[in-house]
Amino acid sequence: MNRACVLVVIIVAAACTKSSEREPGDFERMRIQQRDEPYAASGRLAIDERMRHPPAGTMSRESEADSGAIGSGTSAGQPVTQVPLAVTPELLALGHEKFDVFCAVCHGAGGFGGSIVAANMGAPRPPSLRSAAVQALPPGFVFNIATKGIGRMPPYAPQLTARERWAVVAYLEQLQRSTSTSAEQREDSVRAIGIRGIDSTLAAEQQR
Repeated sequence: MNRACVLVVIIVAAACTKSSEREPGDFERMRIQQRDEPYAASGRLAIDERMRHPPAGTMSRESEADSGAIGSGTSAGQPVTQVPLAVTPELLALGHEKFDVFCAVCHGAGGFGGSIVAANMGAPRPPSLRSAAVQALPPGFVFNIATKGIGRMPPYAPQLTARERWAVVAYLEQLQRSTSTSAEQREDSVRAIGIRGIDSTLAAEQQR
C-alpha cells in the first residue's frame, strides 16, 4: 500500500512539474519563450553575437550637425534667442508642413488655440501661441517644449528631427508676426474667442 501511495505521489509530481523544453506544437507560449539575451553568445550567427552591429556608414538619427545649440536649443545653459539655422523659404515651408500635422491639431491652424480638440478638452486647454506671453518666449525655450513636451503636450523629438523642430519654431515666429489669415485660421480665431468666453464664465461661477 505504501509503495502504491509513493508511486502515485511521484507520478503526480512529475505531471505538475513544468518542463523547460518546448513541447511539440507549442507555439511560443509565454511560459516557455525562445528568445535571445542581449550581449549573449549565439551559435546561430557567424559572428557568435546576438546583437548585430549597424552597417558601415550608419548615422544616428540626430546627426553631428544637430549638436550644440541646434540639438539642445541652449547656449551657455540659456535658451537661444534666435533660430540657429538659416531661415529660408524652404525651412519655413517645412515648418508650415510640420506645424499643420503636429501643432494645429491642438493649437489651431492659426495658433490661436481654437482647435476642435481644444474645444472638447477640459482645462487646461492648449494655449494660444499668439498671446503676448508665448511670443515673449525665446526660440530656444519653444524648441525645448517641442522636444520634451509640457503638461498634456507630448515630446515630439521621436517624430521630428532637430531641424524639423527648428523649422516649426521659425514658422511659428512668422505666423505670430503675420497680419493676414486664411479662412481656416480665422475659424480658429473665432472658435478660440468662444472657448475663452466659456472658460471665463465657468471661472466666474466657481468663484461665487
